[in-house]
Amino acid sequence: MTHKTIKSLRGLVIGTIAALAASSALAADYTMKFSISDTEIEGEHFTHTPLRAFKKEIEEKSDGRIEVKIFWSGQLGKTDSVVNMVATGLVEAIMGADGFASPYDQNIQVLGIPYLFNDRAAAYEVLDGPCGQKLSDGLVEKSGMRAMVWHENGGYRNYSANKPLTSVEDLQGLKIRTMNNPVHMEIVKSLGASPTPIPWQDLYTALQTGVVDGQENSLAIFRIPKLEEVQKNIIMDGHVYSPGALYFSQKWLDTLPEDLLEIVKTASENFRDLNREISTKAEADDRAYLESKGVSIYDPTPEQKQQFRELTQAPALEYIKGSVDADILACFLSAAEEANAKSGG
Repeated sequence: MTHKTIKSLRGLVIGTIAALAASSALAADYTMKFSISDTEIEGEHFTHTPLRAFKKEIEEKSDGRIEVKIFWSGQLGKTDSVVNMVATGLVEAIMGADGFASPYDQNIQVLGIPYLFNDRAAAYEVLDGPCGQKLSDGLVEKSGMRAMVWHENGGYRNYSANKPLTSVEDLQGLKIRTMNNPVHMEIVKSLGASPTPIPWQDLYTALQTGVVDGQENSLAIFRIPKLEEVQKNIIMDGHVYSPGALYFSQKWLDTLPEDLLEIVKTASENFRDLNREISTKAEADDRAYLESKGVSIYDPTPEQKQQFRELTQAPALEYIKGSVDADILACFLSAAEEANAKSGG
């Protein structure tokens, strides 16, 4: 073997070792499979934009030690089954409404009390404070999932239908799609309508085919599956402030070293803050867009909103008392009263 050949082989070995080292350095130590049922919207959106920023922040700050794989459009399965996979640790994270977690922990139903928060400022104060933390801790104990942050799921929830809605009476007798959230279902019952839980992915078709007559969501959520194509009437009753959460498998979080856990926590908080900023700003645009598509949006008078409140709040609270831990309920009612007072409510 000539000196030139030996030198060439040595160079090949060194190059191979360097390539393997580089490949090893690029390989993530941890993978976060993150599920979202929505189809991705490329422009600014109150959850999609923060989620893309969340992925970028975690991967950059962790120097690639955590890889975030976002599975859009329910690629991992329907919401209920994926939530179960997060609870059991088969999937690391999912983003969704509070109703996703209520089958695992009845205390989540406290977030469905109608007219609990007078405005966003009051909601933020309570959800980001000790009561929100207590709710998240309880969810971990009962399900294995942690709501890392409570973000905004598009603002306040309103009813839509395939007929004009200008009063409480107009909702009577309608079949209204709800999440599988007993409190939301109780609210619909107290308005004389029939609650019908249907998976999010099936909602458009259910409205299109008449399986249900209407649904309840914020304007922003209403737009995601283009419900304006199958629903032309909305009443802005604002019955529930709609939070969502970044739900993580606690089993997976427990595998992270402290420095990476802090990165995930901080990125989650930044997600929440950007989400709220975009959601608040987009509300007027969402309304203008829907009206341009022929959707009739009715604003109830103060007297009508009070009628909604009187019909729904007491029955919801009575129902909740039988299923929500007394300490959790007292925490939220007390904190909401204090926060409402601060915000002028």
